[in-house]
Amino acid sequence: MDLLIAALLCAAQLGAAEVPPGVHFQAHRGGLEEVPENTLAAYEYAWSIPGAVPEMDLATTVDGVVVCLHDDTPKRTTDAPGPWCDKNLREIPFKELRTWDAGVKFDPKYAGARIPTLDEVLALMKAHPERQAYFDLKDVELDVLVQRIKTAGVQGQVIFVHGDPGMCLRLSGLYAGARTMTWLSGSPDDIKSRFAELAKAGFRGISQLQLHLNVRPGATRIEYLLEPEFLARAARTTRAAGVALQLRPFAFDPPSLRKLIDVGVRWYVTDAPRAFADCVARARVLPGK
Repeated sequence: MDLLIAALLCAAQLGAAEVPPGVHFQAHRGGLEEVPENTLAAYEYAWSIPGAVPEMDLATTVDGVVVCLHDDTPKRTTDAPGPWCDKNLREIPFKELRTWDAGVKFDPKYAGARIPTLDEVLALMKAHPERQAYFDLKDVELDVLVQRIKTAGVQGQVIFVHGDPGMCLRLSGLYAGARTMTWLSGSPDDIKSRFAELAKAGFRGISQLQLHLNVRPGATRIEYLLEPEFLARAARTTRAAGVALQLRPFAFDPPSLRKLIDVGVRWYVTDAPRAFADCVARARVLPGK
């Protein structure tokens, strides 16, 4: 069962149930399976779901405007015409980029959505101090980013995301209380080996550590390649170091999520935040271990 099928089944069963207190989850690119990714509509959608925190990708145009876009080019997510659709964002002026629709390809009802700027996102966060956001740094000058964050006064609302733990250490020193997240992917052995290395170093500079949970092929129910015993140890180890363990299950249903909650994990990642929230709520009423 893939992520989308399982998620939709859960959503159909529960409607718009709320996530129980204590469970939080990153809405990847705002929730790319349910809304047009990296748009203000996506971020507002994620913020409307209890427990969800939108993740957004930050990159820079040729004229220095920081915007939210995952890919190097606008081809996949916008209606950018040729020759612009295949150009790298660093070759595109913001005035041109702003004319393209970033919602209509996902669903016509989102027609008119634009690629948002960092400043627009920061304004939404400043107006709502309870809102958190993950900033995945694709291509952005750190001094520019930090200056904008400090000007908006939202330092405590931002979680920086980077795939390099060494970069996370640098990001954690940008200002007092700066938070970071990185991830471990690959085979179970790769994840366990890299986890051991980070643990030995005391998870320096890391506030949240994400582990990718691939599903065991051919299983009649959702089973993850990383064993529950390892996940329980990882949860205890990170908690003792003051780090939040975050899991990204590539398929989920109420029973599988109940098992993850039972091993002590309270942070997750999903492409389908509403469906995930509904599944977590259903999982919480199942018998525990």
